[in-house]
Amino acid sequence: MIRLALTEAGISPDKYYVVPVPDLEIHGIWVSHVCSLVPKFDIVYSNEPLTRRLFIEAGFTVKSIPFYKRAHCSAAEIRDRMLKGISWESLLPKSVVEYIKEIKGVERLRDLAKTDEVRDAYMSSRDQ
Repeated sequence: MIRLALTEAGISPDKYYVVPVPDLEIHGIWVSHVCSLVPKFDIVYSNEPLTRRLFIEAGFTVKSIPFYKRAHCSAAEIRDRMLKGISWESLLPKSVVEYIKEIKGVERLRDLAKTDEVRDAYMSSRDQ
């Protein structure tokens, strides 16, 4: 989806790398973990406070990313709208909307959001 959005925005794929970096949840080795997985870099772009602090302390230049319509264009807001059946398409690039529909993303999200009612009823009765 990142590639689709960047291409739609006219940004050539030879200008960037998309590298998935799994979270370790171990702050002390986060910077070295990232550095071991991605090509050499000099600047880190992040608005997340902990990520910023870790990279600054490791000697990197860290810059903020300007948010675009943050209140409406957050992933949480888009997922919430999908789950509630509220229009979400206008918040994303057309290519990303098409991809989400192609992979039945809304249906997949709704399926993942379901609860196991039998388990929930058991846990509720057990707590009483």
